[in-house]
Amino acid sequence: MVKSFVFMLAFLAASAASAQDLVLRGGTLVNPGSAPLADAVVVVRDGRIAQVGRAGQVRVPAGVKVIDATGKWIVPGYVDAHVHFFQSGGLYTRPDSIDLRSATPYEEEVATIQRRVDDVFARYLASGVTAVADVGGPMWNFDVRARSATNPKAPHVVAAGPLISTWRPPVLSDAADPPIIAATTPENARALVRAQIPRRPDFVKIWYVVRRGETPEQFLPVVRAVIEEAHAAGIRVAVHATGLETARAAVKAGADILVHGVEDVAVDAAFLALLRQRGIIYTTTLDVYGGYRRTYSQQPGFTEREYALADPRVMGTLSDLRHLPATIVPERIRRVIGTTLPEAPLDMQLRNLRAVRDAGVTIAMGTDAGNIGTLPGPSIYREFALMARAGLSPREVLTSATINGARLMGRADEIGTITRGRYADMVVLNADPLADVANLSKISSVIRGGRAWTQAELVPATAADIVQRQLNAYNARDLEAFIATYHPDVRLYDFPDTPVRQGHVALRQVYGRMFTQLPSLHAHVPRRIVMGDYVIDEEVVTGLPEGRTISATAIYEVRNGLISRVWFIDGGGARRENKTGSP
Repeated sequence: MVKSFVFMLAFLAASAASAQDLVLRGGTLVNPGSAPLADAVVVVRDGRIAQVGRAGQVRVPAGVKVIDATGKWIVPGYVDAHVHFFQSGGLYTRPDSIDLRSATPYEEEVATIQRRVDDVFARYLASGVTAVADVGGPMWNFDVRARSATNPKAPHVVAAGPLISTWRPPVLSDAADPPIIAATTPENARALVRAQIPRRPDFVKIWYVVRRGETPEQFLPVVRAVIEEAHAAGIRVAVHATGLETARAAVKAGADILVHGVEDVAVDAAFLALLRQRGIIYTTTLDVYGGYRRTYSQQPGFTEREYALADPRVMGTLSDLRHLPATIVPERIRRVIGTTLPEAPLDMQLRNLRAVRDAGVTIAMGTDAGNIGTLPGPSIYREFALMARAGLSPREVLTSATINGARLMGRADEIGTITRGRYADMVVLNADPLADVANLSKISSVIRGGRAWTQAELVPATAADIVQRQLNAYNARDLEAFIATYHPDVRLYDFPDTPVRQGHVALRQVYGRMFTQLPSLHAHVPRRIVMGDYVIDEEVVTGLPEGRTISATAIYEVRNGLISRVWFIDGGGARRENKTGSP
């Protein structure tokens, strides 16, 4: 009781400290389910919406910070309805999918993730995501939820504990605090639910996995036991069930939320009627397989928003398959590096999403962020684009990413719309979100609990971030993103002072040729030293003609967010041959 009282005091103190009074004036307000309101005024008091109306109809209080939103659009903060904080989005985060523990031990990966939780919070906010649903992970998920409540730069977080599974995945089940636990009997399943109840989970998650040669029916006793025990405690149940018959069985057994779409066959009328009848929320997660495909084929195709908003260190790991020893990379992965992998089952997922939309089922946008290649924060923009490709209108996408996400979280009375009494969680956009879903990424500022930030304020780029960003673009052979990290008048030298080249035009000529002609070009940085505005990298470059490998040291000077000067030091025998492609 004392602990609960202390936690409540801490939460209230943090809420008071983070809340702010302000006024948004002059923008076009776009709420799901309502016509746009031009020349809108939104008054915020103590972190919540106090008044909403047209200019001239709402009194602007004196002495309150006013944000001029003229020429901009104001939408509710986005909700990512399917994330996992126990995963980073990097290459080493799912050893049950690709076991690279000999390169990066799983315990090290988890420790790094835990250290960077606040950074992940900020990257969600910078992407416009003011609320997330973590639908399953270790028991320390609940610590993440508590931490978010005291961090003004964090989204709202609801969370589930360990996934209760119909099978025992390798590695993850053996962790000290496992994110996934197999239930062997109905009694065991009930005990696993009861173990989470003291932490007050927002959901209980079932990983309803049916492998080849198995049927959904053989696991129904366990599934029913989980649902009955959770519902008896007043807790909703979210289910991973990607096959039609598995999803049908889960819903009939009493599931409340499907955390993925159906991907194996087309949904039928009976299934759609069942979803409507039971009030099921259907979550999208259209691009999560895409993250694995892009990573395993080593064709990341990073977006401009990912370069700007995702953790550049995590992004950097996604190209590591190019330099890891062949002996530790599974042969099935080595075979697909450099190839174009098919998009299946994306076509079926898109088709089924259209059918679910047409049937009037509630759809929530979720990314499954944290999986390999699905980067926390900006991954929502890939999801928006695929939802539009499925045929959803910009308004339908916005609705799925705001009020419907709030419904999934069980917080529709607090977030998801810009209406009186709700939390003041908003995104100010530079372009009309109803004209094109791409405009949902054109963010001017993000407001969480009445406090406004620019993206640069939420995720300021350090010198190391800028250098890592250029390395990521180099390894992706993305010329425009690479050039964008350099000052227009950048100067490159052979150490200490021999000029090599200068300016964007020279860089474009050299690197444009390299990126086009050398499809396996890759730079690896075994060691890095950061000293203020200077970053010193040991670089090993492979994928060069005749199988050559180049080793050198590069010293980067970063000024005002751009690389202004670079010095290259011969690593021995390479002469002036380095990452610039100099002969």
